Amino acid sequence: MSSCRFMYANLVTTAEQLSLSSARPGLVGLPAPRVQGSAVAYTDGAHTGHQDQVFLVEIDSVAAGSEVGQATFRWRRGGDGSWQATGLPTAETFTTLADGVRIKWSSGPGEDFVLGDAWTILATRAFGAAALLDRDRDTGWEATGCAQEHITLDLGTARRVQALVLADHNLSDTATATLMADDGPDWDAPAFSQSLALTRPHLVAFLDHSARYWRLSLADPDNPAGVLSASLLYLGPYFQPGSTFASRYQRTLVAGRAVNSTDAGKITGSARGLAWRWRLEFPRLSQDDLAGFDAMYRAIHDPASGTLSPVFFTPFADQPQDTLYCLPGPRLEPRHRHGGRFSLSLELEEVIRSHA
Repeated sequence: MSSCRFMYANLVTTAEQLSLSSARPGLVGLPAPRVQGSAVAYTDGAHTGHQDQVFLVEIDSVAAGSEVGQATFRWRRGGDGSWQATGLPTAETFTTLADGVRIKWSSGPGEDFVLGDAWTILATRAFGAAALLDRDRDTGWEATGCAQEHITLDLGTARRVQALVLADHNLSDTATATLMADDGPDWDAPAFSQSLALTRPHLVAFLDHSARYWRLSLADPDNPAGVLSASLLYLGPYFQPGSTFASRYQRTLVAGRAVNSTDAGKITGSARGLAWRWRLEFPRLSQDDLAGFDAMYRAIHDPASGTLSPVFFTPFADQPQDTLYCLPGPRLEPRHRHGGRFSLSLELEEVIRSHA
C-alpha cells in the first residue's frame, strides 16, 4: 500500500505572486439613493477587488452651488470608519473611486444636490488571483475564455515543488494541462515541462523539481461552459509519513446538517451535502514522522482564533484522483510504543462546497 500525502505548506501565499492570462471581474451594482436632491447618479466599471464591497458616496459640500460640477462628494468603503477621500468634484464624466468602481451624475435644468445626499454601491468580488488562495471552495478563478489560458507563478527564489493541486476545475475530457518551470523564465523552451493526467474533482500532480517561475497552461476549446474555472491552487511540498496508516482505516460518507430545536420540542434542520470522513490509525510512526505531523498542525493552526485550516490529503500516493480538501481533527494525541515508535489516530473531514 502506497503512503499517504498531506499538502499544507503552499509556496504561493499572496495574489501578487500570481499572474492570470484572464479573469472575470466582479460586477458593479446600480447606486441605491438616499437623497433629497434631484441629481441622478450612475455607476460603471469592472470590480477588481477580491471581496464583495459596499461603497458609500455622500455630498459633502454645496458651498459653490448645488449643480453637477459645483457640489463636491466624499466616499468610503462600508467597512471603513473614515472617509477615503473628501471634497471631490461631482462631474458628468465618470470618476474612479477604487478597484475599478466609477460614478458620475446627470446634468440638466433643475437637477441639483442637497448636502448629505448619499448613494450606496454594491460591488461583487472579482474571480481573480486572490480567490485561488483564500482557502474557500465556494470562491475561485474564472477565466474569460477556454482555448488557451494559463496561471503563472513567481516564488521569488528557486523553491522545491513536489505537488500541484488545482481544485474544483471544470476541465473537460478533451482538455490538456501542462506544468512548466524555469528560472528565466523562458516559456518557449522551459527547463521543466510535464503534461498532466486529468484527475477530478481536483487536478493533482506529483513531481520533484526546483525553480523560481512556474506556469500551468490549460487548453480546453471544447469546454461546455466556454470558460475555465477552479476554486483553489496549491504549489509546494508534501508531507509523507515514512509509515502509512493501517489497512483497518475507516471511511464514512456523512451528511453535513444544521439542527435546531424549539422550546416546544420541534426539531428542524437543513442538509449541507455529503462529505467523506476518514479515521486513520498509524500504528508505528517514527520520531521524524511524529515531528512531521506536529509541524503540520503548527503550520495550519491560527493562534488568534484557535482554529485549524484545511489541507489537501491524498490517501494513496498512486491514486491522486482521490485527493480531498479536508479539515484535520482538533487534537493530535500520539501514544508511545516500544522501540521508540508511536501510534496515532487522525480524523479528517472533507470541506464541501455549499453550492455543489
